[in-house]
Amino acid sequence: MVNTEDLLALPVAIARAVRSLDKHPQVVGIDIASRADVESSVDVTLQIRLELPSRFRGESPSGVRRVEAVKFSFPVSYPLYAPRPSLRDDFDRSHPHLQPNASGAPPEPCLVFGSPRELIQSGGGILALLQQLLDWLDRAAMLELNDPDHGWEFVRRDHLNDLIVGDASKIRGLVKRTSGAAWHRTWVLAQFGQTDPYYRISFKGDEQVKMVEETLASLGPRTEKDEEWTGFSLGLSVWPGKNPDGTAVVSDQYLPETVRSVQELYERAQLYGCGKILAARMKRLRALLDGYVIKTALPVTVILIARRPFNLVGQTSPLEISPYVIELQSVDDLKPTSDAVVRLAGHRDSISTDVLRRTSHGDPSDSWLSWSMLGCGSLGSKIAMHLARSGRAPMTVIDNDIMDPHNYARHSCLPYSVDLDSMFYSSKAGEFAHDASKLAQETVGFRIDANTVLRTEKLRRKLKLEKSKALLNTTASSVLRETLSFTGWSKGKAPRVMEACLMGDSDIGYFSVSGQGCNPNSSDLMTEFYHHMRRDDALRSKVMGQSADEIVIGQGCSSLSMIASDARLSTLTAPLATLTGNVLSGKSVNEIGQFNIGRLHADGISQRWESHSVEPYTVVKGSANNAVYTRLARRVTTEIDAEIKRKPGSETGGVLVGRFSAIGNVFQVVDTIAAPPIVNSQQRNLCWVLRG
Repeated sequence: MVNTEDLLALPVAIARAVRSLDKHPQVVGIDIASRADVESSVDVTLQIRLELPSRFRGESPSGVRRVEAVKFSFPVSYPLYAPRPSLRDDFDRSHPHLQPNASGAPPEPCLVFGSPRELIQSGGGILALLQQLLDWLDRAAMLELNDPDHGWEFVRRDHLNDLIVGDASKIRGLVKRTSGAAWHRTWVLAQFGQTDPYYRISFKGDEQVKMVEETLASLGPRTEKDEEWTGFSLGLSVWPGKNPDGTAVVSDQYLPETVRSVQELYERAQLYGCGKILAARMKRLRALLDGYVIKTALPVTVILIARRPFNLVGQTSPLEISPYVIELQSVDDLKPTSDAVVRLAGHRDSISTDVLRRTSHGDPSDSWLSWSMLGCGSLGSKIAMHLARSGRAPMTVIDNDIMDPHNYARHSCLPYSVDLDSMFYSSKAGEFAHDASKLAQETVGFRIDANTVLRTEKLRRKLKLEKSKALLNTTASSVLRETLSFTGWSKGKAPRVMEACLMGDSDIGYFSVSGQGCNPNSSDLMTEFYHHMRRDDALRSKVMGQSADEIVIGQGCSSLSMIASDARLSTLTAPLATLTGNVLSGKSVNEIGQFNIGRLHADGISQRWESHSVEPYTVVKGSANNAVYTRLARRVTTEIDAEIKRKPGSETGGVLVGRFSAIGNVFQVVDTIAAPPIVNSQQRNLCWVLRG
């Protein structure tokens, strides 16, 4: 039992936490350090009994004792800030999930993937943190802190000044079955005017250089100011190969980060299975540098790539990237016996499709359809930008319009500057393509009429529409919908065609996706939507009974724009982007067509979506090539077949409900009205033609 007098001397919140810890069955002793500076922190040492297997006697093979002493250093601001746990000074530091700290300081276990104080506040108080500690000690005793389900723990490298920025997937992509290395030219920002000097080094894994005289001549500062310079330097990636028996070299021992010199860097490379290749590349560099005078210390980056037994925490690869920086001032600094200082560097991913996809969807290797977009207004640009931020930008964007000043109220793109964009209007498609490039993706924007492109196979090929596996139409143009629906694609490889638009003063969202082979097509699906509205009074009232408010921008007959805030437009745009992503990823669409309806409620926040499947249409063509033909919905052919079966051998009547597409030269039939008891000759003839 903890002494009551000791508790009374503590801040109330800390005393309450100590009482809770004292009641835990595995806490067999508590010692509160008498501190003169109790105003800053309170040290509470817990004697914790672990449930080790009996064969371990008093200590596990990994050095964890049956009774461990763990100190909790409570800040007086607890529970606003969490206590810091620390282990005994001689605790084995080779365990993973230990915080990096100053030499001589006691080891600190990393207990929470996130914030300890958030765990205490929302997850059961101080006992939640204690339970994490007990789990950590149990797993450390059994050498299970690294396991395949959780992932291999990275070598901890916190509180670093130097950062290497590069696409991790490209760096890992360098690794082959055999050991090897690759030189790179890096871009460096060196800052020495601060309390803690630092390097920021851009490391592009796909840009390799040969180690020749010309490469060395390009290195060094390009711009210099007081205590700062930018310029080029070298980077070296090194990776392991195979064992004599042909198996891959795997580093299955967790080691704390101890590299502080060039000699220790060589030793660490040897442990990772790439020591020989590092020595060979450095020997070559020393030979080329012989005779050079290095006026400004050159930060040479060395990345050791270790192959782990299983994937790293949060990654889809077992390859661990460990970067170091050598401040090269002399050729002798690179010798295997050199005691020249090596700076530990942290790796940060550059913006890449791999990072964006992993952050958005999890697995960057998931197969998605390549796609292009027609129309790049407010709605289209937002849908495409949602996909671009997911690492799935369109290949091609086509829009014939330019950006007017009022477009920036809702468009995903921002102006380059207020003055320039008010005077020199730019292409909507071009501006989106420019912004997509900032997300490490290549989108080509074309300012051209999409109807013109669709009608010409040569243009479709040039603008990559023929290569696109899916097309998204966001123009809300009925002409383009008809053109797109009845375009003849080469070799019969029609893309999946999607359409997204807003209706009814931005209260209604509409999304459709064609079936396989564009059957049903976008025109069929919009006809089905209108047929659906016949039975939905509320929807019909919204779509057909309201006209959006308009605002005059400048002067001229075409200077009108709908009034709607960016927030209101975005409310339905995000679901439309999700539906687009579902089609591209193949998650929720099968071979038949589909249209979705979203309704924004009166509060401007709540919304409801519904989905309707549409089976392929039956196509009835005449003998002449240019003859008018008919497309019949499945419900229509089913009703006609049923009527024939009910009255075999006799003509039947009825009314066909649908529309005529002048662009497609086709009747689209979506419903029937039963014939009256007396059938006239016109009705008989119409049904006879359809049956024939």
